[in-house]
Amino acid sequence: MAWNGTDDSYLEFIDRHSLTFDNLDDTAALIFGEYDIPSQPAWAFINQDGALETRLGVVSQDELFNLLSNL
Repeated sequence: MAWNGTDDSYLEFIDRHSLTFDNLDDTAALIFGEYDIPSQPAWAFINQDGALETRLGVVSQDELFNLLSNL
């Protein structure tokens, strides 16, 4: 997950949602720009061949499982 906000809001969001995966500070919007992500929530999946697939919006647990299974 990349974040674009204040440090306090970033840490509060992680705590509130009990996130255990890596989170990145993207204050400079480099990650958003690199993957052409205009807003959150957004997902970027890179398969073993390096092909990129992005999804904008909420992804259900079942859809996320399917997306990850196909990587």
